[in-house]
Amino acid sequence: MMKRLVLFLALTAGCGFAAAKPKPADPTPGEPLAVTMGQRTPVKIRVARGQATLIRLPEGQRVMSTYGGDKGEGGVWSVDAGKVPTRFLAVKPKETGIHTTLHVVSNTGQEISFYLHEVTGVDSQFDAEVEATDSNISVSSGAADVKWVPADEVSSCQRRVESMKVDAKVEAADAAKRTETVMTDYQANYPKKLFFGYRWDKAKAAKLGFEAAWADDKFTYFRAKNVLALYEIDQDGKPSLIQYSFADGLYTVPKVLYDGYFAIGPKKANKLAFHRSKS
Repeated sequence: MMKRLVLFLALTAGCGFAAAKPKPADPTPGEPLAVTMGQRTPVKIRVARGQATLIRLPEGQRVMSTYGGDKGEGGVWSVDAGKVPTRFLAVKPKETGIHTTLHVVSNTGQEISFYLHEVTGVDSQFDAEVEATDSNISVSSGAADVKWVPADEVSSCQRRVESMKVDAKVEAADAAKRTETVMTDYQANYPKKLFFGYRWDKAKAAKLGFEAAWADDKFTYFRAKNVLALYEIDQDGKPSLIQYSFADGLYTVPKVLYDGYFAIGPKKANKLAFHRSKS
């Protein structure tokens, strides 16, 4: 009976010691870890259960794709790159003693691989921050700086282009409508600007091939078959040669004429004077 009691006490004491075994201490954040994009050997990253390790890509790069680990769909790893591509990536193990590989590809086509190892109870510190720097890989001058574009940015650009096309069509239609309105108003009001009150010797005009003379508020026009020199008489009665254009039997003078004459040679018979009425 005494032996059984001693054995029972020994077993009870053993169980008590086993229950009192201390729980492994959680590791604390260590110094930020520096890595290089594109390095060939996967980088070993110490992670801690329930703790997020933040990975930063270099400035100007964004996380476009990740491979390996778990995307947080019920497995033992959580990998979060955010809804909008940025240079940040967070990984978090959900159990102790686990490990996985994780491959990250940036928008410039550079990549880096990690070996994630949960170290609770093994290491007193974990890597809470990982800073990735640019590799020195040269890129040919003909290659584009950005190889990938986020799908949401492509969709946004496409929507913007379609919107601009619609706006351009609306603006073009409005411009055409305004032009038509202006032209209609101009055609309706232009006859009111025409003045036909020019006088000349009709017989001499017919002999020299002149048929009509008129003006608007800017130009003077003569309908004729022949090309003659044109002179304007100023207020002092002095003539001066006037430049004009002639096409398809129409003289176009870039000013309003009042008194003047057409002439060819020195003979008076080849001179046609004209005068504009005051009203």
